[in-house]
Amino acid sequence: MKPYEIFRRLSTAETDALVLSACEDDEIPDKVAGSVLTLQRVPLKRFERMTDEVRRGLVRKTLRDRRAEDLALFVLSAGLVRARSEMIEGFLASLDLPHDGPNLTADEPVAEPARERLSKAVSELAEKHGGRNAAVFLHAFVEQPDVAWPVLAELLDGDPKLALEDRSAD
Repeated sequence: MKPYEIFRRLSTAETDALVLSACEDDEIPDKVAGSVLTLQRVPLKRFERMTDEVRRGLVRKTLRDRRAEDLALFVLSAGLVRARSEMIEGFLASLDLPHDGPNLTADEPVAEPARERLSKAVSELAEKHGGRNAAVFLHAFVEQPDVAWPVLAELLDGDPKLALEDRSAD
């Protein structure tokens, strides 16, 4: 599932919370604003006059746009690392992956763990942190450029508790 597709399934509150967490990184607000202005074709002066609620709506619309795939992955990753660092670090540690806190530290693509070990780590993650939180993280994780894990993608597609139900109407 592509990052923009993940954002399409998140509720307004979930999206806003992830964006707010991601924006703790100083460079993200400028990237998001630039993408909103470009992709939504909104002049800067008009954007400045908009209410916060209208701006947040444009940010959500942009992150759900196929053309903003890289931005969506960037925001999703940064938001998850800031908001769910303990969960991410626990998952990486359970698989003995090289990491510094919630960040992978490998210089090259990370080899996929054995199916049984990965399945156990995914189950424990969902059990401890809830299926929805695990699903959002794992769907984002499998989209990372350094992660080519077909078994994880298969687990995500085949496990109903890791299905990312659509809450966009919430």
